[in-house]
Amino acid sequence: MKKLNVIIACSTILLWSSINASAQSVKMKKADSLYYAQDWAGAKHIYSALLTDTSSNGVAWNRLGFCNYNTGNYKGALYDYKKALANHPIPPLKASAYSRMARVNALQNQTTVALANIDSAIASGYVAYGELDTLKDFNAIRSTADFKKIREKAFLAANPCMADPKARVFDFWVGKWNVYITGTNTLAGHSLVQVVSGGCALLENWESLGNASAGKSLNFIDANNKWRQCWIGSYPGGQQDFVDGEYRDTAMRFTFATTDAQGHKLIGRFMFYNEGADKVRQFNETSIDEGKTWTTAYDLTYLRVKP
Repeated sequence: MKKLNVIIACSTILLWSSINASAQSVKMKKADSLYYAQDWAGAKHIYSALLTDTSSNGVAWNRLGFCNYNTGNYKGALYDYKKALANHPIPPLKASAYSRMARVNALQNQTTVALANIDSAIASGYVAYGELDTLKDFNAIRSTADFKKIREKAFLAANPCMADPKARVFDFWVGKWNVYITGTNTLAGHSLVQVVSGGCALLENWESLGNASAGKSLNFIDANNKWRQCWIGSYPGGQQDFVDGEYRDTAMRFTFATTDAQGHKLIGRFMFYNEGADKVRQFNETSIDEGKTWTTAYDLTYLRVKP
């Protein structure tokens, strides 16, 4: 009988624990819905009732901190963010908590602490560097040299190609250009070359004179760690891949394979010569005899359009 009573008691405890956990789960979902609706006061009331000092729900602590921040309780917000960080949270949660701590500390003129918070956020994968440019919380420190450095660090963490020297070697071609047949004053067309995909590629936008043809190319470092250009033109057969690109001897140099109008196989060389800050020469030549002789396909000079 005694054993039976113990079993009944344990079962009762487990049942009530389950009911309590279920009720808490419902309340937490209610708090989350208020949080997403930006009812900061309402969400704060429920989170505060559910969380104790021993609670290990880092997400809820982080959200309570943001509720406190939005209702002007900065001291409470910092406490909550620290609780969110106390249980070894996953990197995205760490990045969020540290970045939010930075906002509070910046508002309270704790510049050194705010910058350290941002640095910790970056180390945890923070990539929302746009916040550093726009949030009013950083207005008082945004113009400082140290803030600008940490902002640049956040930008490069989000866009690592911008800090990769090999990804920057083709930047001499970036800009707005008038394009001429080399050695003449004959205008062939216009080109706009842009840095895209966080610095991991260049996008060329080409229009020939009179809009007779148009095309675009995407230029990037491929899986073989070589530059590649994928060109799509508006004319028939206007697709071509230029591969094995390398920058050497002041030029980006590609190779390619194609066919002539009669279907003969050709090999080709495609070069972009860096001729200074405002001039690029683009030269394309092909060979029908495996490189013994070469025929110029086109020779163009890009002159930068000045503002």
